[in-house]
Amino acid sequence: MNHLPFTITAYLFNALAVLANKFLLSKTIPDPLIYIFYISLISILAVFALPFTHIPTLTTFNLASASTLLWTLGAYFMFKALKIGHVSRVIPIIGTLIPLILLGIASETNAISTVQSWAVLILVLGMIFLTLRDLLQGALNKREIMFELVSAGSFALSYIILRQAYLQLDFFSVLVWSRLILLPFCLLMLAIPTLQRKIITSNGTKINFFSYAGLVFLGGQVSGAISEFLLLFSISLANPALVNSLQGTQYVFLMIFALILAKKYPAIFEEKYTLPTLFPKIIGIVLIGLGLYLLSNN
Repeated sequence: MNHLPFTITAYLFNALAVLANKFLLSKTIPDPLIYIFYISLISILAVFALPFTHIPTLTTFNLASASTLLWTLGAYFMFKALKIGHVSRVIPIIGTLIPLILLGIASETNAISTVQSWAVLILVLGMIFLTLRDLLQGALNKREIMFELVSAGSFALSYIILRQAYLQLDFFSVLVWSRLILLPFCLLMLAIPTLQRKIITSNGTKINFFSYAGLVFLGGQVSGAISEFLLLFSISLANPALVNSLQGTQYVFLMIFALILAKKYPAIFEEKYTLPTLFPKIIGIVLIGLGLYLLSNN
């Protein structure tokens, strides 16, 4: 089964989730750690599917749990970077670093073909062209760069470990059992008084799920859940380096959505293009198309 349609659809939904995250981190939930708590809490709902899964071995369970914790760490630092940086810069930088890390590891084990390696490199080059304007506009914040490096490294390691778990058990069982580790994680956060006060205020939970911000949060989480499911399924079908190299398609979606939203929220989604700044982005889209062609015909 070809992973391409699942992967591209996953990045479409992930673009929607990222936009929701940026909006909430700027308006409603300024602390990324609290945001991680709510995301983890929703993910725990997967335990209701346990009766429909196969019980993993201890090794498989440990691999799945480690992958989830690393993914959560990567998400936390991604949110930290999003809070201080532009969405059109943060996501592409992280998206470029992940396949580079995975490609380096895959090349050592000869896990992908020469044509696939070229496709990955072309897709990465496409992402560089797409983000050229953002990378060249002034000095980047050192803290933002550090957050992006840690985030990309955590995500990449998470996908590598997850792939090993998939080799030992079916996709659905690994997905469900990997979420169990989030239960003690959430309980630990509630046990820390300072975090508990941020999560549960005198007026109730930090997020009012019946408010506009609550609907944005839920919409973002639904989009994120669909994206993650499709992305994990894609990883079960293909090498993580190939799946993550397509992250450039997500930036294309982000660029389009940000341009639309900038009219209403210019302070959050600032996207202004002239012909000179748009030209390298067009080159980037063409390169992404070439990379997709190579992957789909190999």
